[in-house]
Amino acid sequence: MALNLLNGNREALELLDWSTLISDISSLSHFELIKEKLLQPLSANSFSEILKDLDLLEIYIANFDEFSLVFNSKIRFLPDSKSFFELVNDAKKGKFFEANELHFFAQLSESFLDNFSVFKPLPISDAYFIENEKHTKIKRLFVNPLRDFVDHNGNVSYERHPLLKKLYTEVLLLENDLRVSIQKISKTEFFSSKLQLDSYDIINDRYVLAIKSDSYNSELGPIVSRSQSGMTLCVEPYDVREKGNKRIHLLAEIESTILKLTIELSKIVHIYQSEFDLMSNWVLEMDWLNTKATYSLKLGFCKPKLNNQFHFEFDGIFHPLINNPVKNTISLDSTHLGLIISGPNTGGKTVALKSLTISILLVHLGLYVPASFADIHPVEDLYYFSHDHQNLSEGLSSFASESKYYLELLKTLGPLNLIIIDEIFNSTSSEEASALAIAFLDEIHSISTSKVVLSTHHQVLKTYMHARTDYVSAHVGYDFESNKPTYKLILGEPGSSLAFKIFENLSKKYDLINNISINAKAMLDGKQVTYETLLQELSQKKIDLEKILTHNRNLNIELKNQKASMEGTLYLEREKIINEYTKKIRMIFDQAELMLNQVKTGNISSRKNLNNEIASIQSTLIKEAPVKKPRTEIETIYAHLKEVQFDDIVLNQYYFSLTVKKNVKVQNINPRKREVQIQHGALSVWVTSNTLRYASGSNPPKPQVKINIQKTVRGDIEIDCRGMRLEEFQKICEQSIDEVITGEIPFVTIVHGHGDGVLKTWLRSFLKKEYRDLRWENIEGNDGCTKIFF
Repeated sequence: MALNLLNGNREALELLDWSTLISDISSLSHFELIKEKLLQPLSANSFSEILKDLDLLEIYIANFDEFSLVFNSKIRFLPDSKSFFELVNDAKKGKFFEANELHFFAQLSESFLDNFSVFKPLPISDAYFIENEKHTKIKRLFVNPLRDFVDHNGNVSYERHPLLKKLYTEVLLLENDLRVSIQKISKTEFFSSKLQLDSYDIINDRYVLAIKSDSYNSELGPIVSRSQSGMTLCVEPYDVREKGNKRIHLLAEIESTILKLTIELSKIVHIYQSEFDLMSNWVLEMDWLNTKATYSLKLGFCKPKLNNQFHFEFDGIFHPLINNPVKNTISLDSTHLGLIISGPNTGGKTVALKSLTISILLVHLGLYVPASFADIHPVEDLYYFSHDHQNLSEGLSSFASESKYYLELLKTLGPLNLIIIDEIFNSTSSEEASALAIAFLDEIHSISTSKVVLSTHHQVLKTYMHARTDYVSAHVGYDFESNKPTYKLILGEPGSSLAFKIFENLSKKYDLINNISINAKAMLDGKQVTYETLLQELSQKKIDLEKILTHNRNLNIELKNQKASMEGTLYLEREKIINEYTKKIRMIFDQAELMLNQVKTGNISSRKNLNNEIASIQSTLIKEAPVKKPRTEIETIYAHLKEVQFDDIVLNQYYFSLTVKKNVKVQNINPRKREVQIQHGALSVWVTSNTLRYASGSNPPKPQVKINIQKTVRGDIEIDCRGMRLEEFQKICEQSIDEVITGEIPFVTIVHGHGDGVLKTWLRSFLKKEYRDLRWENIEGNDGCTKIFF
């Protein structure tokens, strides 16, 4: 069996939910051939091939808006079926094509010739380049002649081609003549009494009348066909037979003309078969690139850096199949042999291992990886082992089967291997499992250059490997306040399995208070319990510290943003005030200069007039001096505005702020501090709610009226109504049917008695009239009850 994920190990790929992941990716593809390509067994690509693919994808993503628009609006209109692309291979064999098949070649040519230049920035464009001379010939000799009689939907359009138009016009005129003639014949005395139907029909390209078989005679015309019962004969009257023959001859001539045209155009396809092959490969390549780019952007993947130093570093790595995933950091440098992850069950160990494995696999597909940063070595030998290896077909236990896989691994190791093991040797005793695991890892490193990433609960193993320092220790966190795993991977120390803690929490959750956990601890060695407790306390302190650091980082970012916002606002306000006062000062200067000129010219001759002018300028200066209003005066000015209660404040609503003296928008609310973050333009500050008023023209919200409705559910799925009065029966039936509709019960069986009693009659009539979406059936032979369900 193949163990290498990059060499046909389908069994291990299914453990990674690979088929679900591939299904998500392929859903973004258009062509069937690309979907099938994704379903093919994975194979390793070389370092240079991967680098080329990633660089190509980077260019496509950089131009994604333009490229995806052209692809979705132009190329995606090509048929997605692989049967059409197989026509390109048929052209190599000299096949002559029908009109709809030639239409595919025309579509292919039009998509390529019209859109190839848009994708010119892609470095692969040179590989698909077709000379302009061949472009012109394909369009002139193939596309344009085909479009003379085949429209853009692939239908033959007789009116476009001059020869076909002439023949088709004759057919239309002849058919019109045939319709008129046969309608007149059907109304003659000779035919009218013998007709089975009044209208005519066209059978086998013959215009016929339906004649009663017992009224037929040879003078009516030849029989074209008979009904299954033999009671009706389809007869072609002699008077229209010659016209019918002419029509058939014209139709045959049209088919012959189309055949000649398609043969000539097929020969052109044969001549330019290699060019059509390039075109088909190009549109498939564009679909593959568009699929990879769309998926990478949709999930927020990043382009990984590739290294030759055999180390791995991920920031913000996550599992692409998990909604709202927790993002982690994984680091395995070139100086360490591996990474060992411990911690509680359902804490995220398996997800971390799968995320790492999937990232390497996606790189070999030429995709970005699920992380915010990645620096990886794209190994060609990748192995993944899950914790359940039981093989019933070979009669192997979980432990025996797991051991068999590991022994086979030792024989198949390549030059550089990344081995990922989830819960190593978890199906045997912890001490033996630890010893075997340590010896197994030593054997791997002695015979190969390998890095191992594994998870475990074994205390001896995680302690021993942490002490050796050639493995990086890590554990998944657990929040003891909420009693839930954090799914965060914490590098540096091993973690406790928290079995006792989780068991105690579950006991409390289900109200099963017992001494199981206490008694279990008493059975263990004190040192072991103390060690696990220390790991637990260390993990909690790291989590608490991480929370504080995260809070401080967020607070620091928020303060920096507020500071920058305030600085910008103050700068704008200062510039505004300076400009206003500059204008006013200039105006005063102008007044002073005018007064000086008047004094010089003698227009102000007396000391009294001069003093009056000086007093006027001083008065202007005094008026412009700023006066700060006391707070009581501000509150008095805006006393007519109603105060806003904190509980009535609504996000994104506008209120009047006494602080800013403007209408402001509520950005955020802090219930604990009872503060509100307001915004006016670029200004954003926190204020208390007592500084807010309802804006002019708006009114406080009206008190809310709450109405509590209590619904009673019967919950009966079988009701015996025999002997009830009709009114009581109707009430119970309506209530039970409503419970079926609302999903409180899956169905209801109403026992009403057999016969044609009033209860059953009303119920069946009521269901047919009022509840047509419901289904009902009789489940007894005597029709004494009715089962009602969706």
